[in-house]
Order: sequence, then structure tokens, then C-alpha cells
Amino acid sequence: MIKKLTAILLALLFCLCAFGCSAKDENAPEGMKSATVSGEPFTLYVPESWTSNTVSGISGAYYSAVDGLSVSARYYTPAEAMTKDAYLDACVASLTLEYAENQFTLTEDKAAATLGGKDALRISFEFTVGDAVTVCSQTTAEHGGDLISLYTYCPKSEYENRSETLEEIRAAFVLGEKSTASAAEVITKDTPEGMKLASDEDIEYRLFVPKTWICDPTSGASEAYYPESGKPNVTVTSFVPDTSMSVKDYFLRCEEEYKKELDGYTRTDEPAERKIDGRTAYSYTYSVTVGDTEIKIMQTVFVYDSSFYTITYTALSDSFDAHMSDVEAILNAFKFR
Repeated sequence: MIKKLTAILLALLFCLCAFGCSAKDENAPEGMKSATVSGEPFTLYVPESWTSNTVSGISGAYYSAVDGLSVSARYYTPAEAMTKDAYLDACVASLTLEYAENQFTLTEDKAAATLGGKDALRISFEFTVGDAVTVCSQTTAEHGGDLISLYTYCPKSEYENRSETLEEIRAAFVLGEKSTASAAEVITKDTPEGMKLASDEDIEYRLFVPKTWICDPTSGASEAYYPESGKPNVTVTSFVPDTSMSVKDYFLRCEEEYKKELDGYTRTDEPAERKIDGRTAYSYTYSVTVGDTEIKIMQTVFVYDSSFYTITYTALSDSFDAHMSDVEAILNAFKFR
């Protein structure tokens, strides 16, 4: 049973892909393919010899013959209007802290560039891990209220040989419209204000999510995601245990498998006690890695009618905290019929 749960958790970690990875793109330039998570307001094309890494929830790919050579693309929707100039200033400040111990050096500050046919700005920087120096760039354009960025990473020792390919990837980048398609909202008499139902109306519980989240309560899966790069998401699962045990014992047994099966598994906090529809629950927060992407997960576990229920919140580490107020609202609104 515990191994089964681990397998399902792996599926949850990759549900970003289930929410839609890119299919074959007939518009791809010759010799290239799309490495884009569906719904993004852009298309990232890479050489066919590269390996797509969209399972991480981020549009991106890497070249397996050169360790550390990769590209990715993301978009950011600011709560208030923000210029690409101001956004890159904030990015530089964040990078300076992130790579403070890795000899971070800004080599190019907001140089004029283009991305997807629009005016853009580019920053370039280097950082060092051990003896290896990595050359990086971030090219950002404003499009449809979003700030869209293309990132490149290359070992400095390989940069001269690979810069032409990286330029081809930038030149092939296409801007488009993001998809936030959602099923018709389902509002019940007990739906909290500003929320909608994300679970089937006929099952034993109700999962409510903010109206800004995307869901389909008729799909048979109790899940929803927030429409941004990485697709932060919440999913509900339930399991009937083979033997009697407490919630804490249950999670510790699961954790033994997580450590074996999930790369970079690290518990980041002690379990936090809370109430879910009047029942005692514990929230466990940890991080794992998928490729070169760190993902953070919070699993809230509790017992109802002899079954363990788990509400799992999954997000990229750098956007995890940004959605916690929504997640708290989701947990507070969860109830059994």
C-alpha cells in the first residue's frame, strides 16, 4: 500500500504534465521541436537532438552530450503593471542572493534584444560551482500583460561552440496566447464566496478552490491548478490502510519510500497540526528535484471513516509561498458532505 502511494505521488508531482505537455508541433522550424508545456503564452523550440524537460512543469530542454547545457522559458504575471526593466532589476537582486556563495558576476545588464519579434532586454551572468563556470542569460519581453523570459545555461568551456545553437533557439522563440480554459463553474449552496467546486458533486467531500484557479469538476479527478508557469496545483487522494496506524506513523512509512524513490527528498519543516473540517490533520512540507528543477510539496493528511485523505499542494520552490494564502483558503473550505 505504501509503495502504491509513492507511485501515485510521483504521478502527482508530474501532474503538471497531465495538465498538458506539448504535442508534436507542425509549425516547428526544420530540425527543431517544441519543448513547451501546453497553455503557455509562447512556444519554445529546441533542436531535435535535445531532450525535453517539460515533466518538471517548466517549458525547457537540455543537451545530454554536454552537462549543464540547457534552456527554459517561463512567464510571470505581475499583480500590478511592471516594466521589463523593473522586473530584471528584481531578478538581478534575487540572483545576487541565490548565487552569493558561487562567485556571481553580472556580465551584461539589460542589453537591448528581441524575443518572439518584440523588443526585449537581456541580462547575462556567470556563477561558479567547484571549478566549473556557467554562463547564463535571461531575455525578457512584455506580452499580453505577462513578462516572458527565455533562459540559457552553458558551461563556459563550451560556450564558444554552443552559442550559435543558443542563438537559433532564441530566434525561433514564438509569442502567443496562453490558455486558461476551464470547465463551467459549479457553485453549490455551501460554496464559499469567491470559490468554486473542483471535485465531483457526487463524491463524499467537497474541494473548493478560488475562482482564479483552473479545474474541471466533471473530470473524475479532484484537482485544480493556478495558471502560471509550473502550474501550482492541489490534488486530493484517499487510501484505505492495510493496518491500523496514526497519521504520523502513516506519513513516516511513506517517507521511507519517498527517500528511496524521489530525488533530492528533503523535509523542510516539522509537521504542522491543523483542522480539516473539524478533524485533526498534519501538514508535511518537503522538496524534491525533477531534473534540475526543485519542486516543493505540502501534504496535509487526516483520517475520515477509516481512510487516510491527503490534500497535496505542489509548486515550483520559487513560487510555493506566493500561493499559500489560496492554499490556506482551500484547506479551510474543504468539507465532507
